[in-house]
This record gives sequence, C-alpha cells and structure tokens, in this order.
Amino acid sequence: MTTAANITYFPANLKATAILDVHSGEVRRLAQTLRQLGQSDREFAQKAHLCLCRTVRPIYTVDEWQPASQTLRKKKGSCSQRMACLEALARAAGIPTRVLALRVKGSFWYPRFQLSRPFIPRSVLLVWPQFLLDRAWVDFDELHAPMAQLAEGSPGFRNKGESLFEAVRKTPVDFLGKTCGLGCSKPGHDLSKYVLSNEGLFDTRDEVFERFGSFQHTPRGRLFEIVFGGRESS
Repeated sequence: MTTAANITYFPANLKATAILDVHSGEVRRLAQTLRQLGQSDREFAQKAHLCLCRTVRPIYTVDEWQPASQTLRKKKGSCSQRMACLEALARAAGIPTRVLALRVKGSFWYPRFQLSRPFIPRSVLLVWPQFLLDRAWVDFDELHAPMAQLAEGSPGFRNKGESLFEAVRKTPVDFLGKTCGLGCSKPGHDLSKYVLSNEGLFDTRDEVFERFGSFQHTPRGRLFEIVFGGRESS
C-alpha cells in the first residue's frame, strides 16, 4: 500500500522501543553516516536498505525481540531482524515507521525447508514495515520502485536463494495483492494467496509481538532455533 490519502503519524511512529533501540550508538552512528545533505527521506531509506543488504548477512533465526543494535553489531540477522534495523535507522533519521501484521501460511517457507517441514508452523506472523516518505505511507515492498514497475521485469519471488529482504530491490514481493489486475502481472507475482489474515496496523513491531506472541517462545520455535539458528539462509 502506497497512499498519500492517510499521512497521519503519531509520536509512537518515531519513538525508541526494545527492538527499535533508536538511541543506541550503533544505530545512531550508522544513520548519521548514511544521511547526506539534500538527501530525500526516500533516498535515505533506500541507501539504508542497500547498506544492510551489503553488511548484515542473512541467517535463519526466530529471535524477534533482538534489538536492532545487536543485529548491526553481529552483522547477521533474519529478514525480520534486518527489517527492524531498517526501521530503527529510519526513525533515527526522523522518518516515521509503522507495521502491518500479516499471518502467512507456513507453506510459503517450504521451498527453503524441503526436508524439515515439520519445524514450520501452519501460520507465521510476518511484520511488514511501512515508511512515511514524500507525505505518503510506503510499504517495504515498494521502497525502491512501484509494484507495477517491479512486476515488468521479474517472474516473481520464489523464496529460494535470495531472501525477501534483498529481493524487494528488484522483485515484486506482493503479499498485499497489488499485482492483481496489472497487465504485466504473472501468476508468480501475487503472494496474497499465502496470507491467512491481515491483523492490521501497529505503531511498532514490539506491539505486534506483545499482542500476538512470537514463534520463538513456542516449543517448536525453540527447537527451530536449536537446529537452524545462526545458519546462513542464502
């Protein structure tokens, strides 16, 4: 969703939280390094995303509560942890963020776990960021280009190899059905078929996990972390 119709934001969209530890040295130093004179908020967010793609390697982990500063320090993290880093950097630069809470079918992750499907729950809570850029709330999937432009040159996201955090640079990662009806759309573009429910907007990702809990605190989640935690994901 990219819309200029609803540009309301609240202090909570900029505050520091347990996960988005905006005032930590790691987050503030990197935000200051990335911020340039005359740079738009969108340019900053894109640059921050590309920086994280280069410097924080993708791994498997379900530790949703890890602070962004710790992920930056470790230089490795899951897609969710790296999205939290991007949000923290944006907030440190004065860019409001919020998130959508989506329940996604566990089968979406089957291509990555062909022999280990019993570890994957029926549904996985996906916390999808939005950024207030150019007086509009912009979904993470359209940070670099509109969905129609992304759909023109890509067959879609297959959840193999490259992670979805990197893929949004040039591939439609369309959980919200934006490619439906586009003349350039292909069957592989629309990932909304994997979405079981949209639990709505939240000012912070911390609120989502406080409300719904996180996989890491379930028996299966603890077992997943023992077996897969820290492994390279692509």
